[in-house]
Amino acid sequence: MSTAQSRLPADRLWQPTTVKWFVVIFGASLIYAILRYHVVGDVAWHHLPLFILNKATSLAAVAFVASSYLVGKVVHWYDDDKALRLVVIKFCGLMGFFLATTHALFSMSLLTPAYFAKYFDASGRLNLQGELAISVGVVAIFFLMAPAIATLPMMSRELGGWRWKRGQRMGYMALFLVLGHLIVLGVKGWLVPTDWPAGLPPISLLAAVFVLVPLVVKRKLVLKKRK
Repeated sequence: MSTAQSRLPADRLWQPTTVKWFVVIFGASLIYAILRYHVVGDVAWHHLPLFILNKATSLAAVAFVASSYLVGKVVHWYDDDKALRLVVIKFCGLMGFFLATTHALFSMSLLTPAYFAKYFDASGRLNLQGELAISVGVVAIFFLMAPAIATLPMMSRELGGWRWKRGQRMGYMALFLVLGHLIVLGVKGWLVPTDWPAGLPPISLLAAVFVLVPLVVKRKLVLKKRK
């Protein structure tokens, strides 16, 4: 470790370890989006700055939130350094919330029949699928706010241990809602793999898999405690 790195505060969220997490998760999401929609798909390259970036942002947001619930339970890389493990968990959770909010803003700016025709009816208004997807997505972000706020340094003291843990667990409800959001958005496309460019699954399907992993892990842990 360099002298500069050793001088970093132990609880600093943006540090070499978390930078690597960001580069890997967001970088992989962006590369996959470019590969699927530009390289083997038919989306024009001038849609990269917003339309494709939005898809990558949505996938990365889900991956970060899922990771925040898997570090220490499935990912045991930092078991010998509890302070760093806590930093990684906080970073993944907050980055997931930030990217989810960014995704919502991007999506609102793109929400027109020209981009998302299947979510609008003939009159130009949102159809049932479009309204459900948006409403569930907005509520999911609301539930993500609770664990994000709970990470603030003073919150564990102000809320107390039980309320603080309950705030963190609301992230699981957010994951359930995100899963509903993804199903409404893309389940029809999931069922037709012959339409996938070069056999690459839709980003919504990959995101759904990321959502399911921490939910399944949580379920197994709960059942294990009951035995």
